[in-house]
Amino acid sequence: MVKLETLRSDALAEYLRDEVAALAGSPLDGAGSYPYSPARATKAVAKKRNVPASRLVGLVAEVYYRENGSRSPLRFARGKATPAAVRNAVRKRRDARGRLGRWEVIAYSLAAALGTPDAVPAVATVKRYYDEAGGDRDASYTGRGTRAGAPKTRESETAEVDTTLA
Repeated sequence: MVKLETLRSDALAEYLRDEVAALAGSPLDGAGSYPYSPARATKAVAKKRNVPASRLVGLVAEVYYRENGSRSPLRFARGKATPAAVRNAVRKRRDARGRLGRWEVIAYSLAAALGTPDAVPAVATVKRYYDEAGGDRDASYTGRGTRAGAPKTRESETAEVDTTLA
């Protein structure tokens, strides 16, 4: 059985491969541009360690969230991390969407901005900051999937049927 630390190291090595390839002007298929997607790396680590990719998705994604977030610290108004500035920076990042707008990535970005990379705030704390800044989680969606947590971003349940009947 492969140790978790070995798998995390492999994921970090893949992140660095994505970064070097992108900086050289020839991004790897599946990695995209910065901020990088963990999809390619998940498959690569799975193949290297003969582990089902489905068991590595969360582990590899967490490494990518950390690396993308720590390389993109939040920016505070007037450069000061006042409580209001922190809340507003969290909201601005989330509302911008994209890979840097995931809750987990924002947590790492906040820790990097505060100079506390080993004290990453909980996702619940980041969500609370967003709420306190006036964000609407029901209308805030970043990623793929069912959008269960952001019902205001979904079309009506009958949207597909409505368009075929028109």
